[in-house]
Amino acid sequence: MVCSRQPNGLNWYVAGNLFREDGWRQFSPSEVRQAFAKLGWLHGKTSLALSVGYADNWLTGNGLQDTRFLARSYRSVYSIPDVTWNHSPSLNLSARHNLTSSLTLSGNAYFRYIRGDTVNGDINAQSFDQSLYNLSTADVKALTAAGYSGFPLTGNATSEPFPYWRCIAQGLENADPSDRCTGIITRTTTRQNNYGVTGQGGWLAAHNRIVVGTAWDRSSLTFQQGSQFGYLNPDRITITPIDSFADGSTSSNGVPVDTRVNLHGLINTFSLYASDIVTIVPSLALTISGRYNRTSIDNLDRLLLDPAGARGSLNGSDVFPRFNPAAGLTYAPWPFASFYFSYSEASRAPTAIELGCANPSAPCNFPNALVSDPPLKQVVTQTWEAGVRGSLETLRWSAGWFRAENKNDILFVSSQQTGFGYFTNFGQTRREGAELTLSRRFQKFTLGGNYTFLNATYQSVQTVDGHASSANDAGAGIDGNITVQPGDRIPQTPRNILKAYGEYQATPKISLDLDFVAVGRSYARGNENNLDQPDGIYYLGPGFSPGYGVVNLAAHYQVRNRVQLFIQINNLLDHHYYTGAQLGSSPFDNAGNFVARPFPPVDGNYPIRSTTFFAPGAPLGVWCGIRYQF
Repeated sequence: MVCSRQPNGLNWYVAGNLFREDGWRQFSPSEVRQAFAKLGWLHGKTSLALSVGYADNWLTGNGLQDTRFLARSYRSVYSIPDVTWNHSPSLNLSARHNLTSSLTLSGNAYFRYIRGDTVNGDINAQSFDQSLYNLSTADVKALTAAGYSGFPLTGNATSEPFPYWRCIAQGLENADPSDRCTGIITRTTTRQNNYGVTGQGGWLAAHNRIVVGTAWDRSSLTFQQGSQFGYLNPDRITITPIDSFADGSTSSNGVPVDTRVNLHGLINTFSLYASDIVTIVPSLALTISGRYNRTSIDNLDRLLLDPAGARGSLNGSDVFPRFNPAAGLTYAPWPFASFYFSYSEASRAPTAIELGCANPSAPCNFPNALVSDPPLKQVVTQTWEAGVRGSLETLRWSAGWFRAENKNDILFVSSQQTGFGYFTNFGQTRREGAELTLSRRFQKFTLGGNYTFLNATYQSVQTVDGHASSANDAGAGIDGNITVQPGDRIPQTPRNILKAYGEYQATPKISLDLDFVAVGRSYARGNENNLDQPDGIYYLGPGFSPGYGVVNLAAHYQVRNRVQLFIQINNLLDHHYYTGAQLGSSPFDNAGNFVARPFPPVDGNYPIRSTTFFAPGAPLGVWCGIRYQF
């Protein structure tokens, strides 16, 4: 629903959105509730605007699935639950005053509160190479004392396709449930308070448009996490929790297991910026600008984990200052064409969570588990762009080239389990390519398209975790590393993207829209060196996400000026495709049974099976409705 009004000096706008669906995948309901209102006032040379937003959403984000199970059921999920609750009110106040016809002052102040709660049930990769079937004397004693009976003393993957007795026993003993339990449930809470102010002045001269301003932004963040052990049920997706937690009361091979987090972060950013558009001649303009940012991040570990420093804490103070310049030229020698060239620099300080998840020896359930980590450097991006664009009657077109180099790029690198990993500075990465756009109107028809070629590559040598890659240095099925070389393509960044569309205005009231999106293949996360090859035994799946094409169709009927009927059909041909991929360990055999230690040991280590996990795209979907504008 949308409505607005503009009487005299007042104007207002109200919008709301309520959406609920069961989801096309199993166990994937979601509900979105959003509201927005804006009240503005205009009097002479002064304008004021106050906007209020509110969101209260419940979202299910069932993610990647084993390629073998997707082949059986495209709707299937790997594990549940995977639910996020978001609650976010916000306020924004802006003001503008024209002192003269050439001098303008403006300002803005905002506040936003965000609370997010999550609950995730995951299959525990730490159990895949463990002894899960035979109970020890201590296990039997603990189970008997707790009143359990009828449990087998020995077993195997055939007699216990989904083992759980050792998990229960180890939980009772506070021994090693982190290795003997096949499931783990993680709950998190994030609270953020964001607020800030900006102020700027603009001056319009004969040949210059100058803007000078300053800004201050402050964010207060609290992140809490706790994990509970459990075991995988025979339905293969749900986890039954036990009364045992990763809070230091349990251990793994005698070492306490504690994944709790209670992090408070305070981020302050002060900025100064200026820009000037200089008209050299009517057909040639030069733009120069610069921005200085100073970001300070103070993290406080409210758990005070291990004061002796064995594990360390999240306490830390970091400051990231930088000045970023930019310049560009625009040349328009003809009415139907103009040329442009620009160079710019930008920087991004690490977030509080990235600083708390940068240790490869303690990966995170992104973006969750945080531990003491090496410091991260801020990312610096240098970007070059050049191209030509223009229009001639009903023809519009553009062609451009771009190249962006990130120094100290922060990447989330996969670790020992799907969804787990850590942040790291990765020397240098590069994204370069070209983009072409063309559209033309033919009476009742409009045809157009856009093609992007993107070559995203690593430009530095880096060794990262490669436990799920066949190209790792440890041997088949054993945890190892892979080495990324300059020129290796960055995962999940397709080289080729094509978008084409056609619009047909059948009558003044009826219109049809048809669009086609084609995306090339991309490497899976975890295959950073692009060398993974399936062998059908230890490594399954292709190691990349195949290219795909999707056709969408829409029709509109304008009943009256303010009333419109519509129908939208997405993925008209019901094509099964994947939007992303990741390599990860899997405990399942081809029959879908949980099998711990599926292969004989090699030098005392038990190999495990890895596969390609895919993010399936939405199948055929049809929406119809009515739009009414007040």
